[in-house]
Amino acid sequence: MGDELAFDVETGVVFRNPNAHISSRHAYFPSAIPLGNGEILVSYNTGEAFESEDLRVHLSRSSDGGRTWSDAARLPVPDVGAGVSEGVKMARVSDGTIVGLLQRHDRREFSGEGLTNPETLGFVPTRFETTTSTDGGRTWSTPVRVAPPLEGPEWELCCPITELTDGRWLLVSATWPDWEGRLPNGHQLVAFVSNDRGASWPECMRVMSEPESEAVIFWESKIVELLDGRLLAVAWCHDLPGAVDRPNQFAISADGGASWTRHRSTDLIGQTQTPLVIGQDHVLVVYRRTDEPGLWLQEVRIEGDDWVNRAARPLWGHGAEGATDMGESMSENFRGLRFGAPSVVRLDDGAVFIVFWCYEDNVSVIRWFRLEPTPVASAAE
Repeated sequence: MGDELAFDVETGVVFRNPNAHISSRHAYFPSAIPLGNGEILVSYNTGEAFESEDLRVHLSRSSDGGRTWSDAARLPVPDVGAGVSEGVKMARVSDGTIVGLLQRHDRREFSGEGLTNPETLGFVPTRFETTTSTDGGRTWSTPVRVAPPLEGPEWELCCPITELTDGRWLLVSATWPDWEGRLPNGHQLVAFVSNDRGASWPECMRVMSEPESEAVIFWESKIVELLDGRLLAVAWCHDLPGAVDRPNQFAISADGGASWTRHRSTDLIGQTQTPLVIGQDHVLVVYRRTDEPGLWLQEVRIEGDDWVNRAARPLWGHGAEGATDMGESMSENFRGLRFGAPSVVRLDDGAVFIVFWCYEDNVSVIRWFRLEPTPVASAAE
């Protein structure tokens, strides 16, 4: 791509509460699925507030490459009922099936509380379930509960199911303490492994951890497969005792996830980084930067086992004051987030498509960006 990220950029909104003057309805945590022929499906949570009990998954669809969108429609699976909130991340696997990774948050014993305990950072009870669609997201199977191969005891929903070229499915997550703070296996980034398309998850890859420190957390993790077959893992890294984020971390596996390099710094200061492989050892990363405001796009080269940052550019919120403020309480920081959680996909026409949530005019919306390489960028490739 040369020395600069050269794209023609379009942007717009997938969903915004059409009656924000009447009722509170915010949208968070989207994921995008390209379906071909200009069709894109986006899922997201809507509810009264960032951690409200009424958060439910909704879908919107575009038939013109992401420029216009249908109204929000509830994900057509049985409702979880009062006191249980939910989220989802979607992936499209090689046979065209869409796999929704649902997480349900059981709040019934914690009425009036958020998702995390401010004293212990413990999570309310969580469970993973999977649901599938074979007709482009119009109908969905009854959700099936995932049996983790490791005790969390709770888990983070950080990315969709990842399908590898050898047919395995990965469910990438991080261990999380229960409400009282119990964490029997420490903080670690892991990936559940299924060899039967999600029917069972008997294996666990252990990807990143610092057992010597016991309180370094790897959040918002992703694993992607490079074109040479190696696996690349990335994570937002937080030092809990120091109440500070480290630079985002990465690790590489050359043996299908059986072993990983020691995690190392990407030199990117931020959160929720999402990688998209766009060429041989060539990756785009979209992330919520915290040393400067805004959602940023970063070009990266993987040279051997090294992460090499090249060009970068802001996408949204570069002039937003206070958007990167962080305090000592992570529970309070979660509640104060104003944007993030990008989903990044490549469309069949070559465009890079990004969705994320952000507050605009005091309402959290789902915003999209469509990036098309300019002729100069294409020639450099």
